[in-house]
Amino acid sequence: MIEPDVICALRGKQSEVIGSIARLKRQLVEHRAGLTHLEGVLRLFDPSIQSETARPERQRRQRAWFRPGESLRLIYDVLRDAAQPVVTRELVDRVMTMKDITVAGSVRCRAGILKFYAARTRI
Repeated sequence: MIEPDVICALRGKQSEVIGSIARLKRQLVEHRAGLTHLEGVLRLFDPSIQSETARPERQRRQRAWFRPGESLRLIYDVLRDAAQPVVTRELVDRVMTMKDITVAGSVRCRAGILKFYAARTRI
């Protein structure tokens, strides 16, 4: 026999998911209406514009380690203070020290930071 507490918890989660779906549907309706108005205004300025050719903008994930623009500023700080050229691994180590990021034994996390900086700096 299933515990009444389990049933109650599952029903609560079910209600939460149903509410989330309803909110997302409302947002979708609002966004579609906004897009329709935007396309109408675009056609006023340029009747030859076709909305089907527009591509969606890629959503960027928020980084857990840095605020927007902070990582590039820290890279420049390290490079400005360096007496000689800095390799990417050393750059990552210095920035991690500056931000007090500890990656104790997490090779995957360190690799993620290294990949992020290598793409930013092209060193």
